[in-house]
Amino acid sequence: MLNDTELLTQIEHVSDVFTRVMLKTIAADLSDSVEEISMAQFHALRHVAQHGACTIGSLAEGLCVSQPAATMLVDRMTRRGLVERRSSSTDRRQAEVSLTERAKDLLAQIESERSERLGKILGLMGGSEREQFVESLERFISAALKLENAVDEACLRCGTEHHTDCIVNQTHLELAGRGVERT
Repeated sequence: MLNDTELLTQIEHVSDVFTRVMLKTIAADLSDSVEEISMAQFHALRHVAQHGACTIGSLAEGLCVSQPAATMLVDRMTRRGLVERRSSSTDRRQAEVSLTERAKDLLAQIESERSERLGKILGLMGGSEREQFVESLERFISAALKLENAVDEACLRCGTEHHTDCIVNQTHLELAGRGVERT
């Protein structure tokens, strides 16, 4: 049986390794795709895919970056033909960003590759091990969100695909008495 110090050391080590494995898995999806994209571009494309056409300001807010950073990101993605940028229908001073068909196809390919890769990893575990793994991760995430009061930063604000049973939403409900608002 490990004492508290030994357990903490083991948890830190396992967490570091888990983070590296997940980042490698995700990064492999981005670099193995037909056209390599950055992690920032991937997150931006997913945000727009989940929320639909949005202003650069709302994209910046959703990605937790500054408006100038979001503008530069959109400019790079526009040059690559991944997003279209046009004047907002409600306020011509604001630019609205939407995905191109090329970006939608790329996201579908990346998501498919990610599911396949994660499926292979999880396939090496038994059914009860997979369930226990997910339950343990959810308990850890919930505890961390409560302690760090970081629910808003962790929320992906899944738009129309907002999941009421998401661990972030459930923790927000427990802390604030209401679920995360859809955006």
